[in-house]
Amino acid sequence: MNNDDIKFLTAEFQNAMNQVENDKFCIDMLQRKFAHSSRVLQNGIRIIEHDLPGLLKQPQLLKLCKQSLFFHDIGRFQETVQIHKSKTKNWREKLPDHGVLGAEILAQNTNYNDIRMVLAVRHHGHLIEDFYNDPDFQNLSAIDQSQAEIMIKLIRDADKLDLYYLQKNDDSIKKDVFFIKLTDEQKYGSISSEVLDCFLKFQPINHSLRKTFADRIIGRISWQFDFNYELTKQLYIKEGYQQMLFDLLAEYCPDKKAVDEIIKFSQL
Repeated sequence: MNNDDIKFLTAEFQNAMNQVENDKFCIDMLQRKFAHSSRVLQNGIRIIEHDLPGLLKQPQLLKLCKQSLFFHDIGRFQETVQIHKSKTKNWREKLPDHGVLGAEILAQNTNYNDIRMVLAVRHHGHLIEDFYNDPDFQNLSAIDQSQAEIMIKLIRDADKLDLYYLQKNDDSIKKDVFFIKLTDEQKYGSISSEVLDCFLKFQPINHSLRKTFADRIIGRISWQFDFNYELTKQLYIKEGYQQMLFDLLAEYCPDKKAVDEIIKFSQL
């Protein structure tokens, strides 16, 4: 990244840090997301080198792809400020979507308002159908649509790889608000029927369907249905991320038959 890109992201981060005062929960979240941005960029570069070497010969598109990766969570900073102001400390509250917030921030800056990048950031955390159905995407030329697809697919895979990394090395899935606020019944509850139905149809799980911790784990496993690049699949297995999720599911889901079914169904 060039210095202007680093300064831009750092300014958004520091602005948010200044607004959350001494709120340790929000400070921790901001610091984690700032560090996450750089790791996602590095993941994306690895994917490009492995799966998209031709992109290295297209400097303008390569630059946009790197910026998309680096800025993908820029909306998290203001989202965290709003959580601080709401005093709920609950990520499940009806706050503006961080992808939408990030897209608005980029769209307002003439250095970063390329609609292809704006679209990729806006929808990187949504079901992919939302991206394709966005009127801004549909109004693009065929070549611009293709390039926007590259950006969002890179973000989605690189983002997932780092979230898996954090989950394995920082135990983040048990530290997050979703887990902490669950009752014991929810923590050790079975897989919801709607979640299992989506999973067995090879569909990523919509967040709104999750009711138990097992549902959340199934959601993380279902990300594999959204993998776009070969390196992502390789690292998912090689780094032990899939096995980590299987172990968590076996630990928290009381329905061992369902656990066995999920594991069998998930083999790549």
